[in-house]
Order: sequence, then C-alpha cells, then structure tokens
Amino acid sequence: MTDKAVFGQFISEKRIQRSMTIKELAIRVNISAPYLCQLENGDRLKPSFEILERLINQLNLDNDERYAVYDLYASVNDTISPDIEKYIKENAIITKLLRIAIQNKVNEAEWQDIIDQLTK
Repeated sequence: MTDKAVFGQFISEKRIQRSMTIKELAIRVNISAPYLCQLENGDRLKPSFEILERLINQLNLDNDERYAVYDLYASVNDTISPDIEKYIKENAIITKLLRIAIQNKVNEAEWQDIIDQLTK
C-alpha cells in the first residue's frame, strides 16, 4: 500500500469509526464532499494545515492519532510534519539549536539523551 493510500485510508477509517458519512464530515470541516473523497482516495494530498486541523478536531483524534495524521501527511508530501514546521517557525531558537546539532554532528544516542532529559 502506498503512503498516499495510507494517509487517505487513515482519515476514512477514523470517519467510519465515528459513524460519519463523507458528506457529514465535509460539512463539519467546511470542505466539499468530493474534495474529502479525493483526500480519502489519495487523489488529493495537500490539504492546508487549517483543513488538516479541522479534520483532526472533527474526528476527535487523540494525540497519538493526531501525530499519525501529521506524519502520514509529511510522508505523502515529502516534507516534515506540519505541527513541527509550525513550531519551528514560531520558535526561531529551534533553528539555532538544529544548526548547533548539525555542526556538532549530534548522533541518535545524544538526541535520545536530550529527549530523556526533556521527558523527566
């Protein structure tokens, strides 16, 4: 199964689990039913961040599901997850941190140490 199909299938499965029709979810998200159908079928891949957020909110996705949607979106569109992009844009210090990490060739174990420190 392609990433395109997985992204759309994830949205479709969550919609069906919540007993919503395409038309009902489309109305709630303020998009057309054909557009939602194209997203679910993998024919359209780049909804705006706002539409993605409305889909997530109307489907009442928990944080793990939200992050899954972001990561699937990123994979399909060969980009970084939109929540990460937004956070980086809102916090210029993150760019500085990443450049320092690049210059110092921070490896996976060192990043894991940073993560462990942040999650204590």
